[in-house]
Amino acid sequence: MTTAPQTSSPANARTLLLPYTLGLIIAMTIVQIVVAATGGEVTILAGGLTALVAIGIAVWLWRNLTALKRVRFGVVIAHAIAFVTVTTSFNLHAILRVMFLGFEVDGAGDATHTLLESSWFGATLVMSALWGLGLLVHLLGSVLGRGWED
Repeated sequence: MTTAPQTSSPANARTLLLPYTLGLIIAMTIVQIVVAATGGEVTILAGGLTALVAIGIAVWLWRNLTALKRVRFGVVIAHAIAFVTVTTSFNLHAILRVMFLGFEVDGAGDATHTLLESSWFGATLVMSALWGLGLLVHLLGSVLGRGWED
C-alpha cells in the first residue's frame, strides 16, 4: 500500500453532471416552447436558439474539462447527455406534432408526410443520425482509452 498523496483527486460526477443535465433540460424545454409558440415550425429562430444551447455546452465543457477528465468516461458522458437532451427534445416535439396533426387532417399518414417534407426532417432524423454517428465514434474512442481522455 502506498501512502503517497494523490496528485489529482477524482471529481464528483453527480455534482458536476447533474446541474449540467438539468440546465440542458431547461434550455431545450424553453427552445421547444418557443418553437410551439411561433407556429410549430423549425425556423431560423429555433436554429439560433439551439445554436445558443450548443455554445453553452461548449463553454461548459471548456470550463469543466479538467474536472471532467478526472471522472472516468466523464467527457463522453457529457457528450451523451447533450445528444440525448437535444435530440430527444426535437423528436418528442415532432411526435406530439404528428399526433396532433393526425387528429386534424385525414389521418396520421398525411401528418407524417407533411412532417417529413418540412424543416422537422432535419431537426429530427438528420440531426439525430449525424450527431449519433459522432457520438458512436466518441464512445468507441473512450472505450479504447479505458474511459480516460487525455
